[in-house]
Amino acid sequence: MSCQDKVAIVTGAAGNGMGRSIALTLAREGARVVVNYRSSADSARAIVEHIVARGGQAIAVQADVFTPEGCRALFDATCQAFGRVDICVIGPGAGWHGEPVDRLSPAGVAEDVQHELAPFLHLMPLLLPGMYERRWGRVVGIAMHPTRLSPAYAYNLGKAARIQAFLLAHEQAWRGGVTMNVIAPGPVAGIASLAAAVAQCDHGAAWSERANVAPQDIAEGVAFLCSDAGRFVSGCVLPYLFSM
Repeated sequence: MSCQDKVAIVTGAAGNGMGRSIALTLAREGARVVVNYRSSADSARAIVEHIVARGGQAIAVQADVFTPEGCRALFDATCQAFGRVDICVIGPGAGWHGEPVDRLSPAGVAEDVQHELAPFLHLMPLLLPGMYERRWGRVVGIAMHPTRLSPAYAYNLGKAARIQAFLLAHEQAWRGGVTMNVIAPGPVAGIASLAAAVAQCDHGAAWSERANVAPQDIAEGVAFLCSDAGRFVSGCVLPYLFSM
């Protein structure tokens, strides 16, 4: 599943969840990785140091991908460091407004939908022209399992909006040599430490002994979609089931 020498932005990569595992895995597969974060500078720095210590290339970039200014800063920093963007993984999205439909806060619902759509809408005009010119690109979104929904209407609506944003764009993107896909898991627990995330990325005992879907499962799916093996997969919503 090699991504050798590709340049990958992973948004929201400094937490203890899927973004970190995706960044580690794309680096494992040879990509030059941009670890995006909003506030977790120390965590982002530790991930970058780990990748570099293993012979990879990575930088950490602070940027709020819910804003146009943040997306522009992330794009510019990536191009300054690596010259282009080949892969973009969009993770962070809606918060949590758990009210039922009859007690919704319209402002809360609008915020959830905006947070799911904003990174895609702000980043695509920056990334796609260069990808089209090179006839190569991978865009992957993290959403939600299509049938194992959360109990929060606003959250579900935001995730559904993100999925549709990808699906409605994928045919045009394909004509430009770019694939667009969505990874759609149910609930995925985080991994407590960077060391534990690395152990799963390395496919050690923690990987073989896992009892449920983990961030590393999602990362492996992203690596496949971004590799040459996934070159003809576009417009896919890839679900991951979890044990009840």
